[in-house]
Amino acid sequence: MGLMTIDPGENVPLWVDEENELIRIRGTRLKLETVMWQYYRGLTRPEEIVYSFDTLTVGMVERILDWYHTRREEVNAYMKWTLERDAAVRARYEPLFEEVRRRKEEDRHHRSQAHPV
Repeated sequence: MGLMTIDPGENVPLWVDEENELIRIRGTRLKLETVMWQYYRGLTRPEEIVYSFDTLTVGMVERILDWYHTRREEVNAYMKWTLERDAAVRARYEPLFEEVRRRKEEDRHHRSQAHPV
């Protein structure tokens, strides 16, 4: 999935962040996924989606959803790609997190042995 295949156009408040391989919502820190996951979960009215995100407006979400409806296949492929990318990142870093958790637990155990309550 190449981000270059998705062109939001000028009327849609999205931009392609090639450096981080994301599609972002202009003027916010939010990603396209933020709106799309809400939509996929059944929040189909823009008013429902903006309720949770104070940086979005109804007009922004309307334009994003209108754009989505004209490019469903592309956007759904992008969303699938983001899931796969995120799973790969988790798989890569999870062993490191497990090691940190193990060390913290070990440290906690040593401290409790040294200073019993």
